[in-house]
Amino acid sequence: MLLLQELICILLISLAHGVHDSCPIMFDPPDVVVEFGASFSVNCSSTNVTHQFGLSWEGPDDTMENTEEIIRSVDKVTDWEMNKTCFMYSNETKCSQDLPITIYKTPDNVSISFVNHSGPMIEGNQYELKCDIQNVAPVQDLTVKWYKGQTLLDQTTFNDTSKTPVNETATLLITADRADDGAQYRCEAELDLGDGPQIPIISSEPLSFEVHYKPKHSNLTVFIIKNNEVMLNCTVKANPTPTYTWHSEHLKEKSSSSVLPSSTLSPGNYTCTTENSVGRDSKVFIVSDSECPVQIIPQRAVVEYGSSVAVDCRALIPHDGMAWEADEGGTEKTSANVTTWNVSNLREWEIKPFCYINYIKIANTPPCEVQLPVTVYKTPDNVSISFVNHSGPMIEGKQYELQCDVQDVAPVQNLTVKWYKGQTLLNQTTFTDTIKTPVNETATLLITADRADDGAQYRCEAELDLGAEGPQPLPQRTSEPFSITVYYAPEIQSCNSWSPLKGTSLDSLHLNVYSVVGNPHPNISWSLNSSPVNSSRNLTENDSGQYKITATNVLNVSSCFINIKVQYPPELKCNESYKVKENTLFQFPCTANGLPKPELSLYKNGKVIQHEFFKPSWNDSGLYQLITRNQHGTVNSTFTVNILHAPVFYSSQENFVVGENSNITLECSSSGNPEPEMWWSFKNKNISTGRRHITFNIGRATSTNAGNYTCVATNEFGRRVKSFVVEIRDDSSNYILFVVLILLVLLILFIIVVIFLRRRNKLRGRYEIQSAKQYEMRPLSNGGPE
Repeated sequence: MLLLQELICILLISLAHGVHDSCPIMFDPPDVVVEFGASFSVNCSSTNVTHQFGLSWEGPDDTMENTEEIIRSVDKVTDWEMNKTCFMYSNETKCSQDLPITIYKTPDNVSISFVNHSGPMIEGNQYELKCDIQNVAPVQDLTVKWYKGQTLLDQTTFNDTSKTPVNETATLLITADRADDGAQYRCEAELDLGDGPQIPIISSEPLSFEVHYKPKHSNLTVFIIKNNEVMLNCTVKANPTPTYTWHSEHLKEKSSSSVLPSSTLSPGNYTCTTENSVGRDSKVFIVSDSECPVQIIPQRAVVEYGSSVAVDCRALIPHDGMAWEADEGGTEKTSANVTTWNVSNLREWEIKPFCYINYIKIANTPPCEVQLPVTVYKTPDNVSISFVNHSGPMIEGKQYELQCDVQDVAPVQNLTVKWYKGQTLLNQTTFTDTIKTPVNETATLLITADRADDGAQYRCEAELDLGAEGPQPLPQRTSEPFSITVYYAPEIQSCNSWSPLKGTSLDSLHLNVYSVVGNPHPNISWSLNSSPVNSSRNLTENDSGQYKITATNVLNVSSCFINIKVQYPPELKCNESYKVKENTLFQFPCTANGLPKPELSLYKNGKVIQHEFFKPSWNDSGLYQLITRNQHGTVNSTFTVNILHAPVFYSSQENFVVGENSNITLECSSSGNPEPEMWWSFKNKNISTGRRHITFNIGRATSTNAGNYTCVATNEFGRRVKSFVVEIRDDSSNYILFVVLILLVLLILFIIVVIFLRRRNKLRGRYEIQSAKQYEMRPLSNGGPE
């Protein structure tokens, strides 16, 4: 009750005075920084104790304590949005203040990886790294730091105000550099919570970089004086490990080493090319045995006669003057480090310019000099190809010599003559003459004529290979194509059998199964049984046989035998009609010819009868069609077949039983080919004759007409007999029997009527009608009791 009064008092004071802008509440510690799931304790006190009379946590629901401080403990933080408020009550006012609480969680995992990339990086390309931080809070206090080794590269912060754990990703753009090869990158997730506890920094596993980069030399040109101790060292760092290739006109063998001893080398330029999958770089070593410290660029001059040339001479040490001396293009001595030999129209074949340099402050020391090798060249005025001591066609199997004439070319020691058949390189010729002025040269080639060469085109090509300093592609001049003709003996390449169609000529044979080759083209002739045959004549079906074909040209004669079977469409010859005896083997009567042998089919009324043979019956006469066919055509013929056979009787009544005085007609019909003769016979006497159909009439028959009658039909193929039986019955006995049967039927009908009437009377009853004056009418015998 006392507590309620105090609260009402506080409420009235608050309404009267309003809420003060400041509240004299103090927390210890001032801020709570606690890990999710951990515990904490905080003390709330007032800075003004004069008017205070109570403190509480979380408002009126908590018990107010009349004390100067009040403690709140939390055993386990499970709410990310936790709020704690301390309330103070005094005579003047009621106020409160929220406890600042920061709940944090360190990341479950921190990892670093590439974005859309795997494998080695390429120097100069840009790549993106990402750092994945899983399940961290609060993210606004998170800082992601990027390191290469121990060097901090960058850091990322976040503006998200979410208090609950989130997954975050930070990215970093880098450009691959050879210095990064083998470096280890990592990212760190750090929660900066002010004056709170020192939270462990979570770091990713290091990500090792592999950077591929091309070779790169620091010095591209090195001057070396030849001695036993100096090496040409081309070693350079690159990833993947580079390969080394040396190029120089002075190298006799290829080398893949990165180092060459200068003592084994001739003076000159040696270019080392270093290459890997990313790129290449070259370094030039200038080897000199004169120990003259100048560099000639290029070391060798290749110039076409009448053209311009320019070569630099570069001093490699301080000097007291340098210059070019030459019959053409010499220069004045200069103190510059470069002087140029320059000729606009070089017309001296054996010019020998040299560059000299004067040493500084070396008494009685002559200047050193380096001569420039100069090659003056001239392409041929003409290149031509021809036979040596031959003209016209070649003969197969014989050897011939071709020559290639190259006119006015220099220097001939750099000349190569190449021989081609079509696009195929056959041979090449080089020359050892050291003369520097233009000369005419001839190269030769021995060939053996072959039929495969007939119509081929040969050519020769003059090529000047002037080395690496010469023009590229190499200067070339080609002769006009030289077409050759090769004669060879006839050859019949196939003598297979041939089956031409009738109307084909022998001249068309080469279009089918054989070919005849030869040059000049052979003349073709034919013979059969040693007699010449006109090859343009059309073949007939009678021209089959073994033919001889002969091919002839100026070199030889060739022949062979060919079996020829002339094929032709079917031919059919039939009569208009045929007579055939019944049940004898019938073969197609027509004559059928054709090659291949034609197939025969016999039809009657559109249906196949049989192939080639059949046994006809007496009723097979009629109109027939014979069709014969092979691969070249079909023919048909229509004819009549007349079957010859013995007489055949048609069905008719054969037994007759009649009464006396009846009329009887006996009928007998037959068929036969030829038409049969017919007659009736009774009691061994012929009584009637006729053909095909005969009848015998008996009028008012009596017992004398009873007996066996015989119908006889005969022709040249047989005789047939058919019997008829006539019986005359006694009709008197039949009449008595008939009357008895009638009476019996009438008696049966009478009995049936009587029985019917009695049954009907029983069903209806019987009544008597008397005078009304004496009797009443009553029922009599209605079948029921009276």
